[in-house]
Amino acid sequence: MKFIVDTLTLIADWSNNNSGFLTLIIFIITLILGWTSGIFRALLRKPNFIIEVLPGPTFCCTMPTGRKYNGHDTHLTAIALYLSITNTGSAPAEVSGVHIAYHNYSFRYSFLWFWLRDQITALKDFQVAIGNDDIKVYPFLFQESFLLPTKRDTYLRQGQKTNGVVYFEQRESWGSFLPRARHGKIKIKICVLDSYRRKYKKLSDIPFVDIEEAKNITLQ
Repeated sequence: MKFIVDTLTLIADWSNNNSGFLTLIIFIITLILGWTSGIFRALLRKPNFIIEVLPGPTFCCTMPTGRKYNGHDTHLTAIALYLSITNTGSAPAEVSGVHIAYHNYSFRYSFLWFWLRDQITALKDFQVAIGNDDIKVYPFLFQESFLLPTKRDTYLRQGQKTNGVVYFEQRESWGSFLPRARHGKIKIKICVLDSYRRKYKKLSDIPFVDIEEAKNITLQ
């Protein structure tokens, strides 16, 4: 017991004699803890995008162009996706881009992805007839709509979501350079980029349709 009392007395005397130094040490430790905790809080605050592929103008279509290249008939592949993107993270961010990829039929047994990174401006709104008189118009994700009055907001705060159509066209190709289809569907990989250049990816199977079916479900 006497040892404990002597030790506490020694510590108290040292603290009294070195109060200035002790205050400086406490101040430095407080700064370090505040700085590191701020960094950790900043690291923990980040967006997180959840991608969902919606029914509607979601399809892949390969259509003939009527032209030839070195004696081969050429074709054009178009892919439309109706996407929903939700920010479930703890910080806001802008949806800055969407890329898509598919497995190419030319490399039938390959797991390589062929990427389409540049969206194409659609010349009309994507729309579908409902009944005899009504028409449903689908919003674009980035492009301004011709028929809808409001512009889509791709800046997502925590808990917010947006939805819209993105449209891609592969450059004119020939032969078997087209998506690999199985049972009327193709597998695609979707990559959404935020304003911090983070990437969010999702795999999905979408319908592979002919040109007439594509016209019936999209552009009227």
